[in-house]
This record gives sequence, structure tokens and C-alpha cells, in this order.
Amino acid sequence: MTSGLGDLRRILGPLAGVAVCVGMAVGSGILRTPGEVAAALPSAPWILGVWLLGALVATMDALILAEMASSVPRVGGLVAYLHLSFGRLTAFLCGWSMLLVTWPASLAAVAVVFGELAVSGASSLQGGAASSQGRIVGTAMITLLALVNLRGLKLGARTEVGLFLAKVLLLTLVCLASVLAAPVTAAATLLTGPDTPLAGAGIAAMPTSPWLLFAAVGAAMKNVLFSYDGYADAVYMAGETENPGKALPRALFTSLITISGLYVFANAAFLYVLGTDGLAHSKFAALDVAKVAFGDSGELILTGVAMVILLGAANAYFLTGPRIARVLAEEGLALRSLGRIDDAGAPPAATLLVLVMAVAFLWTGSFDYLISITIPIISATVALVALGLMVQRRRAPDRPRPFRVPFAPVVVALQIALGVFLVSGYIADNPEAVAIDALCLLLGAVVYYLTGRQRVGS
Repeated sequence: MTSGLGDLRRILGPLAGVAVCVGMAVGSGILRTPGEVAAALPSAPWILGVWLLGALVATMDALILAEMASSVPRVGGLVAYLHLSFGRLTAFLCGWSMLLVTWPASLAAVAVVFGELAVSGASSLQGGAASSQGRIVGTAMITLLALVNLRGLKLGARTEVGLFLAKVLLLTLVCLASVLAAPVTAAATLLTGPDTPLAGAGIAAMPTSPWLLFAAVGAAMKNVLFSYDGYADAVYMAGETENPGKALPRALFTSLITISGLYVFANAAFLYVLGTDGLAHSKFAALDVAKVAFGDSGELILTGVAMVILLGAANAYFLTGPRIARVLAEEGLALRSLGRIDDAGAPPAATLLVLVMAVAFLWTGSFDYLISITIPIISATVALVALGLMVQRRRAPDRPRPFRVPFAPVVVALQIALGVFLVSGYIADNPEAVAIDALCLLLGAVVYYLTGRQRVGS
């Protein structure tokens, strides 16, 4: 099956898996979305509660992926699991939508933010279109990281571990320093002006019915889940992980603890510095906190920390995305050249494809637009993988499973229900973006059936 594609090298340990998961998840979301979450909810306990609920939802998905990854330790992650459970068409559509849309568009979104940070500082992210200078810097950044990963798997993984350690340390220190340095009355002046009362500026009133409360939590959860996304992406590198049956579950749960701890601590710090109403009023919570705590130096500090955070996210996309091409090539669903691995463990053609597509998205879309077309595919795929767990337990009950999901039917049912809820919300909120995703899937199905005769012949 893998003849002529090059051998995968099992050289990654749990630390590399944790670095990839944290690198993918901890990006622009935690810097920008806390204000939107706070604006939808009535009080600080509710605000912190939805971030903890996000951790619970992520834990359910991690449980499912830990069982799948430990029992089917292949590169390609979700694409490999969907092929096993639902066949070639589903794997083809999922794999190509990820390879041509989800991964490059998400990488481009990171590059757009990084470029604006480098050119104009953190305040430039509070509104307005991306500048040409920012797009040039973003293009240069992802090109440099592509070259790093083309040098080999070991260098790419070591780079990710270093960036992971730096981002966790820097984000923790900034939040802690902000709490210690922030003056008590600065938030009101910064966010609303000295003559405007802060109370009631942005915080939502307590919903008057259970349905309205459910809707408010749902609106907040979309931003929370976007911030958590990526928490389990080490599964895409299962075929290059030593002892994946033990290493991957350990990496997934360590990542979840790290990400959840960072997010809850960061939001507690934001609430302490800005207050509940101040956080709800904030369009860029991390920047406002830095300004309150550090004055004129706050923007410079936040800009530096954010750039390190985004470098880790961008590098992780190059470690994971090309592995999707590998599993597609193994199954005859992509050109074999896309799946080839060189002697250093790098997939040159797939890495260049991700880079080229990301640059194309970078120059044609804004941050919000890029995110809007990636999230629906991710949510639908996660729900399908959850269903696939029960399919695999029924089809292959005797397959060794070093890790098993406790109360699997309940966990799977909750995950599928969440996926249906989120996709329905995306359709109502941004039908144009979902229509683009649907068109991509339709075109993919046409291509699959038109090339079916050639695949059978080969």
C-alpha cells in the first residue's frame, strides 16, 4: 500500500504531540474572542462556566480520538478513521476539503493576523481590512516555516516544541503580570472614556426564559469551541509517533489540561483586570488588558507575545496538513507524489501544496471570512468521526484497543448532537460560507465519480 511513498519514521514522542495540539489550539482565538463570549452572558460565573464547558466538550472528542488513534495508528487522523468507517467517498471528500480548504484557509488566517501584528501592532486587529504590507509579511512567515518543515520532520517537531514552551510561558506570565500590575480604576477609562459609566456597557442581562439562556450559551460556545479547535490534532501524526497506543492518549489529555488551564486562567485574569462589563465591552480583550496593566508599553508587549503564539500555530499546520495527503495517496485517492516522504521524514509535494493554497487564501480573504468557511467542515467531520467509533466497535470488536472510551454510546450521542447544533447555527448565521463548503463537497463528489474508472483500473 505504501510502496514507493517512502517510509514513515516513528520518532515523535508525547511532548511533540502536546506541542502540536497546544500549537494548533492556542492562537488568535484566546486573544480576541473572550469579549464576544462575555457579551453574550449575564455574569462572571457564566463566562468562566462556558470555558469549562468547552473543556468538557473537547474532552469528549479527545476520548473518541484517543481510542481511534490508539487502535488505528495511521497518519491522516480523521481522514483515516472516516475511510475505515464510511468508505472511500467520505474519506475523499473529507481529505480534499481539509487539504484544499480547511488547513490552507486556517493557516492563511493565522498569517493575516501575524502580518498585521508585525506591520502595525496589536491595535490594528481591532478593525479594518488587512493591508498589503501585512499580507507580504504573512506570506514570508509561512514560506519560512514551510522551508523549516521541508528540512525534515525532526526539525519541524523541535521547532514546534520550542514555540509551545515559549507560548505557554509568555501567555501565563502576561496574564499574571497583568493581574499584579493593573490599577483598579483604569479599565473604565480605557474602554468607555472618563465620563461614561462602565456598568451595563456590554454585559447581557440575565435571560428571562430557559430558551433564551440556552441561546445565549450557544452563541458564546461557538467562539469558545473555535478557540479550543486543534486540541487533538496530534492524531494526524499517529503514523510517526513512537508507541502510539500509549503516547497519543497521554498527549491528548495533557494538551487538554494545558489548554483548559490556560484559557480559564486567562479569562479569570481578563475579568479581574477589566471587570465583567469591561470584558463584555472589549473587542480585543488581551490588548485592552495589556494596556490597562502596562500603559503605553502594553501594546508592544502583547504584540510580541501574540506573534510567538501565532508562529506556533502556523508551524503546527505544516506538521499536520501534509499528513492528510499521505493517507489519501495510500488509499489511491490522491496523486502518489503528494504522499511521498523523503529520507528526512518530510512530505515535499504536500507541504508545497499547503503553502501555495494558503498564500492564495491569504491574498483573497479576510480573517473572519477565512474562519467562516473552515469551521462548518471541522464540526461536521468531528461528528462523523464520533459516529465512526460505534461503527468500528461493531465491525471490529476484537481489534486491540489500548484505550477505550468509557460510556461510549453516551459520549458519541452527545458529540453528534453538538455537531448538528453547531452546523445548524452556522447555516443560520452565515449561509454563504456554508454554501461554499457544500459546493466544494459537491465538486469533490463529481471528481470522485468521474475518476472512479481510472482508480478501479489501476
